Amino acid sequence: MKPRSQLFNELYEKLRALARNRLANEIGTGNATSLVHEAYLKLRSWAESFQNEQHFLATASNAMRQILVDRARSRLAQKRDARVEPISVSMNGPAQKSPNVIEVLLLDELLGRLAEFDARAAQVTEMRVFLGLREEEIAEDLGVSSRTVKRDWAAALAWLKAELAARRKEK
Repeated sequence: MKPRSQLFNELYEKLRALARNRLANEIGTGNATSLVHEAYLKLRSWAESFQNEQHFLATASNAMRQILVDRARSRLAQKRDARVEPISVSMNGPAQKSPNVIEVLLLDELLGRLAEFDARAAQVTEMRVFLGLREEEIAEDLGVSSRTVKRDWAAALAWLKAELAARRKEK
């Protein structure tokens, strides 16, 4: 097991690049450095050490998710100002750009529900959406095959789309 600070130092640039390329630019919630530092502060309170790089990255994706959810809630509280726009993330993965976006708070709620019956699919979605990792990277980080990650991602995406469609019908 490596200490948290050692893993953070080793993976700092990778986390910053992920945040810069995926989170800060797309979601518009501040700069990448502040997001990574805030995630590190959150990680400090969770565990003394991590089993390996994969465990650290999975935990970091969860920390970043929580930070973005907190920021979305804060923005929602400021909604009285009509110029404030909701924070959104793409569910299409890093290589695709399309208007298919979902609000962070709704995604957080749905991921919580998905995790109740398919924890790995929820984790794959979290790592793909919040860290912007490719399927191969997720497979390596989770210790499963790329085919397994593709199946998990397809199942999670289909479930999320069905849940969103059901919510639209309710309105």
